[in-house]
Amino acid sequence: MRFLVPFIGVFALGCQQPELSTTTQEIVALSPQSHDFGSLEVGSTSAPFSLSVNPAAGANDDFVTAITASCPDFQIDAPGLPAEVYRTCDMGGCLTCIAPPLLCTTLDYVNYLFSASFKPTVAGAVSCVVTVELNSATTKTLTLTGTGTLPPIAIDVAPASIDFGQVRRNTDSGALALDVRDAGGAALTVSSVAISPGFVIVAGQTTGYQVQPGATESYQLVCHPTATGGMMGAFTITSDDPSRGTVTIPLTCTGIDSAMAITPSPAMFPTTRVGEPQMISIDIGNTGAASMMLESVAVSGAGLSGGMMGGTAITAGGSVPVTVAFDAATAGDVSGALVATYDGGQTYTAQISARALATSMALTPDGDVDFGPVCAGQTKAQTFTILGNAAGAFVITDVSTPAVPFTVTTPSLPASVAGAGANQVMFSVTAAPVAAGHATSMLTVTTDIPGGAPHTINLAVDALTAGVTPTPSALDFGSNPIESTTIGQAVHVSNCSGAPVAWSNPRIEGVDAAEFAIVAQPDQPTIPATGFASWLIVLQAHTLGPKTAAFSVDYAGGTATIPLAGEGLGTAPPVDPMPTAGESSYYSCQTGRAAGGWPIALALALVWRRRSRGSRYPATT
Repeated sequence: MRFLVPFIGVFALGCQQPELSTTTQEIVALSPQSHDFGSLEVGSTSAPFSLSVNPAAGANDDFVTAITASCPDFQIDAPGLPAEVYRTCDMGGCLTCIAPPLLCTTLDYVNYLFSASFKPTVAGAVSCVVTVELNSATTKTLTLTGTGTLPPIAIDVAPASIDFGQVRRNTDSGALALDVRDAGGAALTVSSVAISPGFVIVAGQTTGYQVQPGATESYQLVCHPTATGGMMGAFTITSDDPSRGTVTIPLTCTGIDSAMAITPSPAMFPTTRVGEPQMISIDIGNTGAASMMLESVAVSGAGLSGGMMGGTAITAGGSVPVTVAFDAATAGDVSGALVATYDGGQTYTAQISARALATSMALTPDGDVDFGPVCAGQTKAQTFTILGNAAGAFVITDVSTPAVPFTVTTPSLPASVAGAGANQVMFSVTAAPVAAGHATSMLTVTTDIPGGAPHTINLAVDALTAGVTPTPSALDFGSNPIESTTIGQAVHVSNCSGAPVAWSNPRIEGVDAAEFAIVAQPDQPTIPATGFASWLIVLQAHTLGPKTAAFSVDYAGGTATIPLAGEGLGTAPPVDPMPTAGESSYYSCQTGRAAGGWPIALALALVWRRRSRGSRYPATT
């Protein structure tokens, strides 16, 4: 520490002897804490929306270690983690202060930027809780919302192709499924369905029909080769989809002569959900007049396993079972094969297909649900909507009972939720505070989603006494670049009385009143009984440094006031020689006299600060 004294001496030449705070508070703030992407057509992707992890008020220092969200409708781009987030304050020349000044004039400031985008997979309102993990073993959350809308008419045919594998000549293969789904918002009209010779539709409509939105027409197809060798064909469907009027699904099959019979062939696992493995039995038979020697059975394909060792004799007309397992570890379609080797190296290959559906619950609203101000003795209800925003269905088995002053009303449980947003299940929570104060509770939603933990919702309400009350008690806009406008924040004035109260003259007052602005106000000139009125306020700092003001509005009998705070930041090149991806950096120093050589001294001091801070926060890998 011998180099510290020269640094202090150099600082005396610069910006009011700024001293670096040694107070480290592992506190960050997310901006914004929620975002609604609005309505977007299913399958489309929104423009990325920028979010930031900022150091909270005063001197703070922490690391963002991970940003996670398990939501199929939202994508998170969080580069360069772990990343440091910190603020140091100008101590105004105080070299012996233990605590920083009440108002922090930022000397050095780094936040972390990441982005989110919305790509709806289902129609309806969906939400996503994003978790920000910090090196201090704490977490912060924010909530993203959006609404998926359906295209007018859209056909969805799956799978995209079908391979029946090897099939004995003049016999039917096992049946494989093909689904025609209406993925649009209006009825889909199918005018014709056709299939190539050698392939047969054994189930499903072959004349014109309609499919309602979200509904599916299912087909069963088989291959019936009349000769040996490969053959190709197609399943063709024509509809009134304006962008895909004709859909063609390729079909392939190979005719063989063999005394071996594999049943079913091709083999298809029942559709399952990720995390729910399946097993099926496949019979290997002998249709010949003499005994057959089964030498080996091998199974290939991602997530598929099974088979048997060789040396098994199959008598004429007999068969042996083989068990095949599908681990269903990941979502999607799996294609594999069972290869039976017999009688001196002859082989018979049977196709195997499996499908695992992802299962996800979208709960709206989600995360931290604040009922806001509620008059003591009054009630406020919030409806929650649950839908399946992935292909797999699930069952709601329980919705827990929150603590007073909250109550929950649920539908009859268990309740089934179909996949792909095909239905919705709703429940409601009512806040009924009887005494003034801040109250919190939580509830959990439990489902049968494989491996899924109960989903937690945090509830909060501010119960108010009789009369007129402004909320929140104070509003802090944080630190923002000068000449940029913050996201609007709401202030409320509640009327906990039995008659309407008129309001007038809403205004911003105080030393920095010109830095704040009211950008929206109530349509009505009165606050209804047991209701509230809201104003939207923004900060646009024009100069550097802390800003303080107050929102005030007059009403019959008094004035409601809410203190406002914020800070104007300048811009400068990053402090780090090689800034971390996603990191935004700022430093500045206010002075009323010539700065002289302070930038060089500041840079040296920042290096020293980083060294000392690095000892407190070891590298994270």
